[in-house]
Amino acid sequence: MADYKILLVCSGGISTSLLMKKIEKYAEEHSMDIKVDAVGTASYEDRVSDYDVLLLGPQVAYRKKQIADSVAIPVAVIAPQDYAFCNVENILKEVDALLGKSNA
Repeated sequence: MADYKILLVCSGGISTSLLMKKIEKYAEEHSMDIKVDAVGTASYEDRVSDYDVLLLGPQVAYRKKQIADSVAIPVAVIAPQDYAFCNVENILKEVDALLGKSNA
């Protein structure tokens, strides 16, 4: 897996904060360089230019088209099961696919 700059977005940024901590821990354990932040839907536009990909929590999946139309980076909804269990490995595989990176 490659290095990433990921912006996590949910309703208020609270639920994605837990996932953010899990991603940071995973990155440290696997010697990866990952910049990750969690924000709410009200503030993603102010921060998005610093990231490679924007991942939405499942609870805001209904806003995917609106958000994708307002940014210049790939946008995806995190699979509910990966979100619920903080499955960082699966989430990073999805990021790889979005960015066209290999799983090297």
